[in-house]
Amino acid sequence: MMDLAVLGLLHEGPLHGYQVRRRLHELGFRRVSFGSLYPAIRRLEGRGWIAARRGNGRRKEYGLTEEGRRAFEELLDAGVDDGDERRFRIRLAFFAHLEPHRRIAVLEERRAVLTDRLAELRRNRRRSTPADRYTVALMERSVATTESEIAWLDGLVAAERAGRT
Repeated sequence: MMDLAVLGLLHEGPLHGYQVRRRLHELGFRRVSFGSLYPAIRRLEGRGWIAARRGNGRRKEYGLTEEGRRAFEELLDAGVDDGDERRFRIRLAFFAHLEPHRRIAVLEERRAVLTDRLAELRRNRRRSTPADRYTVALMERSVATTESEIAWLDGLVAAERAGRT
């Protein structure tokens, strides 16, 4: 997951570690620490997917290699939606790099995962007898949030099919 995020950001241009972390925060990934970021950078560098050079001052600036570009495209296009919210959000952040038919496929795959989740939430709600109104409120919130995300995905798919991005 971190690999895809770092490669995606570097796909847009060279950055130093602090800039990568800041951009991840801007994308909504608040819990990215330097303790997880720099090992990922070293791993990507070791694979030959990114290369370091001296930037302004003492900071290293990292850029994508050709092998890194191919790896980014493969990681972005690979896999199925396993319900992992962060992984989906990272893929979505770099959707502009996918072909339209692949964007639609990923969105529909996500919708299927959420539809299954919604059915399970509704089943659980019907079967359970919560002890208090707060538990009921929490269950209702889960249903409403999932319904809202499905509607949002439907809008993205419709826009994609209409050729709007």
